[in-house]
Amino acid sequence: MLKKRDKAQLFLKNNLKLFQCPVCHNGFESIENYQLLCKEKHQFDLNKKGTLHLMLKSVESEYTRDMLLSRQRIAQSGFWQPLLDSIYPKLQKVDGAILDVGCGEGSHAAYLKDKGITEPLIAFDISKEGINLAAATYSDPFFLVADLADSPFASGQYATLLNILSPSNYSEFKRLLKTGGQVIKVVPNPDYLKELRDLKGSGADTYSNEEVVSKFEEHFSTVHKEKVRYTYKLSKELQADFLNMTPLGWHLDKNLNNITDELDEITIDLLLLVGSNA
Repeated sequence: MLKKRDKAQLFLKNNLKLFQCPVCHNGFESIENYQLLCKEKHQFDLNKKGTLHLMLKSVESEYTRDMLLSRQRIAQSGFWQPLLDSIYPKLQKVDGAILDVGCGEGSHAAYLKDKGITEPLIAFDISKEGINLAAATYSDPFFLVADLADSPFASGQYATLLNILSPSNYSEFKRLLKTGGQVIKVVPNPDYLKELRDLKGSGADTYSNEEVVSKFEEHFSTVHKEKVRYTYKLSKELQADFLNMTPLGWHLDKNLNNITDELDEITIDLLLLVGSNA
């Protein structure tokens, strides 16, 4: 079995056309001895975990390793499985590369890859901690550190962009998409994690996604909407992780003995938007 670094190098050799140099925006020409080179000889090295760091400047991230581990444990418990199972059929017939924009600690992309995605799947985030954790945990997909605002991905090469509960950049999305490509964006509906919002001290107002949805619709001629709503039985062992994984829980009283009953069953209420540039 190939080591992660060798596997990553092989992936890059087979998929160089999907990337561009973040310095000069030229395509990459070669990957040899774990060194990625563009025609202007800008060099980026694969680390031992098989990931790349393609950000030109560091960005402050509120994603600590502790929080990312909480997210990973929640994800591995099956918390997001119905959502991802709703996304998967929209990827089965895709002809071309898939890019997970803002992948965090990589659990969503890894689940979809394991479920049977055969096309190249690349997942990135600005959080170095998140990508390190993803690469240490999962053998697929290909993970790297990158910034959507200055992304190192080639124009017109991606069939699908996944944008799951993360920020968007529509001008960049349109640059990356191939003709007939799609953006799959997941946004909260009003009852998303309502148990957290209802807890005393949360200070959370009623959420509306109307502005986010309207902006999405402005950029795509064809938009399909699908509601994904379910409840999840949260074990007591995972309640601390649940509070730690989302900003909604960061400022709550962490005395779990007082809020155990309120967190017994969690509502996941989401809207899945699929926009096409056909």
